[in-house]
Amino acid sequence: MWAWHRTTVLLLLASSLVRAQLVLENPRHLDVPEQQVQVLFLTTARVMETEFHSPGALENTFRMRLVLGEKSERFTIDDSYGNGSLYMERWNEGKFTVAAMRLAMQHLLAPERQQRMLEEIVRRTREIAPVKAAQLRKEPRPAVIPDAPDDCTGHIMSAAVRGGDCRPVGSVLRR
Repeated sequence: MWAWHRTTVLLLLASSLVRAQLVLENPRHLDVPEQQVQVLFLTTARVMETEFHSPGALENTFRMRLVLGEKSERFTIDDSYGNGSLYMERWNEGKFTVAAMRLAMQHLLAPERQQRMLEEIVRRTREIAPVKAAQLRKEPRPAVIPDAPDDCTGHIMSAAVRGGDCRPVGSVLRR
Protein backbone atom coordinates (compact mmCIF):
# COMPACT_ATOMS: atom_id res chain seq x y z
CA MET A 1 0.00 0.00 0.00
CA TRP A 2 2.77 2.46 0.97
CA ALA A 3 4.67 1.78 -2.28
CA TRP A 4 1.53 2.53 -4.31
CA HIS A 5 0.97 5.78 -2.37
CA ARG A 6 4.58 6.84 -2.83
CA THR A 7 4.46 6.04 -6.56
CA THR A 8 1.25 8.04 -6.93
CA VAL A 9 2.78 11.03 -5.16
CA LEU A 10 5.89 10.87 -7.35
CA LEU A 11 3.78 10.63 -10.53
CA LEU A 12 1.67 13.59 -9.44
CA LEU A 13 4.82 15.51 -8.63
CA ALA A 14 6.35 14.71 -12.01
CA SER A 15 3.20 15.70 -13.89
CA SER A 16 2.99 18.91 -11.88
CA LEU A 17 6.51 19.91 -12.86
CA VAL A 18 5.05 21.11 -16.13
CA ARG A 19 2.94 23.62 -14.17
CA ALA A 20 5.77 25.48 -12.50
CA GLN A 21 9.50 25.02 -12.50
CA LEU A 22 11.99 25.05 -9.67
CA VAL A 23 15.71 24.67 -10.25
CA LEU A 24 17.76 23.60 -7.24
CA GLU A 25 21.48 24.46 -7.17
CA ASN A 26 23.38 22.86 -4.31
CA PRO A 27 27.11 23.04 -5.15
CA ARG A 28 28.18 22.22 -1.57
CA HIS A 29 25.87 19.18 -1.47
CA LEU A 30 24.06 20.40 1.64
CA ASP A 31 21.37 18.23 3.15
CA VAL A 32 18.04 19.22 1.55
CA PRO A 33 14.84 17.22 1.05
CA GLU A 34 14.55 17.77 -2.72
CA GLN A 35 11.10 16.20 -3.09
CA GLN A 36 9.77 18.32 -0.20
CA VAL A 37 11.22 21.45 -1.83
CA GLN A 38 9.44 20.63 -5.10
CA VAL A 39 6.15 19.88 -3.33
CA LEU A 40 6.39 23.12 -1.32
CA PHE A 41 7.03 25.09 -4.50
CA LEU A 42 4.11 23.53 -6.39
CA THR A 43 1.77 23.83 -3.42
CA THR A 44 2.72 27.47 -3.01
CA ALA A 45 1.90 28.10 -6.68
CA ARG A 46 -1.50 26.42 -6.36
CA VAL A 47 -2.41 28.24 -3.15
CA MET A 48 -1.39 31.60 -4.63
CA GLU A 49 -3.48 30.96 -7.75
CA THR A 50 -6.46 30.14 -5.54
CA GLU A 51 -5.92 33.09 -3.21
CA PHE A 52 -5.67 35.55 -6.12
CA HIS A 53 -8.57 33.95 -8.00
CA SER A 54 -6.24 33.28 -10.94
CA PRO A 55 -6.44 29.58 -11.76
CA GLY A 56 -3.64 28.54 -14.07
CA ALA A 57 -1.90 31.93 -13.92
CA LEU A 58 1.36 30.36 -12.74
CA GLU A 59 1.05 27.27 -14.90
CA ASN A 60 4.07 26.72 -17.13
CA THR A 61 5.32 30.26 -16.54
CA PHE A 62 6.39 30.61 -12.90
CA ARG A 63 10.06 29.81 -12.44
CA MET A 64 12.24 29.92 -9.36
CA ARG A 65 15.84 29.05 -8.70
CA LEU A 66 16.98 27.95 -5.23
CA VAL A 67 20.71 28.32 -4.57
CA LEU A 68 21.95 26.74 -1.34
CA GLY A 69 25.25 27.48 0.38
CA GLU A 70 25.14 31.29 -0.01
CA LYS A 71 26.21 33.31 3.02
CA SER A 72 24.23 36.37 1.93
CA GLU A 73 20.60 35.20 2.08
CA ARG A 74 18.27 37.07 -0.26
CA PHE A 75 15.85 36.67 -3.09
CA THR A 76 15.91 38.47 -6.41
CA ILE A 77 13.36 39.14 -9.11
CA ASP A 78 15.17 38.13 -12.27
CA ASP A 79 12.78 39.34 -14.97
CA SER A 80 9.77 41.56 -15.52
CA TYR A 81 7.42 38.60 -15.03
CA GLY A 82 8.42 38.04 -11.41
CA ASN A 83 10.48 34.90 -11.85
CA GLY A 84 13.33 34.90 -9.39
CA SER A 85 16.06 33.30 -7.35
CA LEU A 86 16.39 32.55 -3.66
CA TYR A 87 19.83 32.36 -2.10
CA MET A 88 20.05 30.52 1.23
CA GLU A 89 22.91 29.52 3.48
CA ARG A 90 21.13 26.27 4.34
CA TRP A 91 17.68 24.79 3.81
CA ASN A 92 14.88 26.45 5.75
CA GLU A 93 11.31 25.50 4.91
CA GLY A 94 9.76 28.72 6.27
CA LYS A 95 12.15 31.08 4.50
CA PHE A 96 11.75 29.15 1.27
CA THR A 97 7.97 29.23 1.37
CA VAL A 98 7.79 32.96 2.18
CA ALA A 99 10.16 33.77 -0.69
CA ALA A 100 8.22 31.50 -3.07
CA MET A 101 4.97 33.26 -2.07
CA ARG A 102 6.49 36.70 -2.66
CA LEU A 103 7.88 35.69 -6.04
CA ALA A 104 4.55 34.11 -7.01
CA MET A 105 2.78 37.33 -6.00
CA GLN A 106 5.21 39.33 -8.14
CA HIS A 107 4.62 36.91 -10.99
CA LEU A 108 0.85 37.31 -10.66
CA LEU A 109 1.41 41.06 -11.11
CA ALA A 110 2.72 40.67 -14.65
CA PRO A 111 3.81 43.88 -16.42
CA GLU A 112 0.45 44.29 -18.17
CA ARG A 113 -1.43 43.94 -14.88
CA GLN A 114 0.98 46.33 -13.15
CA GLN A 115 0.40 48.87 -15.93
CA ARG A 116 -3.40 48.56 -15.59
CA MET A 117 -3.12 48.98 -11.81
CA LEU A 118 -0.81 51.98 -12.20
CA GLU A 119 -3.25 53.66 -14.57
CA GLU A 120 -6.15 52.99 -12.19
CA ILE A 121 -4.21 54.36 -9.21
CA VAL A 122 -3.29 57.53 -11.12
CA ARG A 123 -6.88 57.97 -12.35
CA ARG A 124 -8.33 57.58 -8.85
CA THR A 125 -5.71 59.89 -7.36
CA ARG A 126 -6.50 62.62 -9.87
CA GLU A 127 -10.18 62.33 -8.99
CA ILE A 128 -9.63 62.87 -5.27
CA ALA A 129 -6.38 64.84 -5.04
CA PRO A 130 -6.64 68.47 -3.95
CA VAL A 131 -6.38 71.08 -6.70
CA LYS A 132 -3.74 73.78 -6.35
CA ALA A 133 -4.94 77.40 -6.57
CA ALA A 134 -2.61 78.04 -9.52
CA GLN A 135 -4.38 75.29 -11.47
CA LEU A 136 -7.77 76.88 -10.77
CA ARG A 137 -6.60 80.24 -12.09
CA LYS A 138 -5.49 78.62 -15.37
CA GLU A 139 -8.69 76.65 -15.95
CA PRO A 140 -11.67 78.52 -17.43
CA ARG A 141 -14.75 78.66 -15.25
CA PRO A 142 -17.76 76.93 -16.81
CA ALA A 143 -20.32 79.37 -18.23
CA VAL A 144 -23.25 77.11 -17.39
CA ILE A 145 -23.40 74.83 -14.41
CA PRO A 146 -24.92 71.57 -15.62
CA ASP A 147 -27.63 70.04 -13.46
CA ALA A 148 -26.89 72.11 -10.34
CA PRO A 149 -29.14 70.62 -7.65
CA ASP A 150 -31.20 72.88 -5.39
CA ASP A 151 -30.58 71.10 -2.10
CA CYS A 152 -27.75 71.76 0.35
CA THR A 153 -26.00 68.42 -0.19
CA GLY A 154 -26.01 68.95 -3.93
CA HIS A 155 -24.43 72.38 -3.45
CA ILE A 156 -21.77 70.95 -1.19
CA MET A 157 -20.94 68.21 -3.73
CA SER A 158 -20.75 70.65 -6.63
CA ALA A 159 -17.62 72.77 -6.27
CA ALA A 160 -18.87 75.13 -8.99
CA VAL A 161 -21.95 76.24 -7.00
CA ARG A 162 -21.54 78.96 -4.37
CA GLY A 163 -23.80 79.97 -1.52
CA GLY A 164 -26.44 77.27 -1.49
CA ASP A 165 -29.35 77.26 0.94
CA CYS A 166 -28.17 75.08 3.81
CA ARG A 167 -30.60 76.14 6.55
CA PRO A 168 -31.88 73.43 8.89
CA VAL A 169 -34.91 71.62 7.48
CA GLY A 170 -36.63 71.18 10.80
CA SER A 171 -35.94 70.86 14.48
CA VAL A 172 -34.25 67.71 15.73
CA LEU A 173 -35.67 66.08 18.85
CA ARG A 174 -33.04 65.34 21.43
CA ARG A 175 -33.53 62.91 24.27
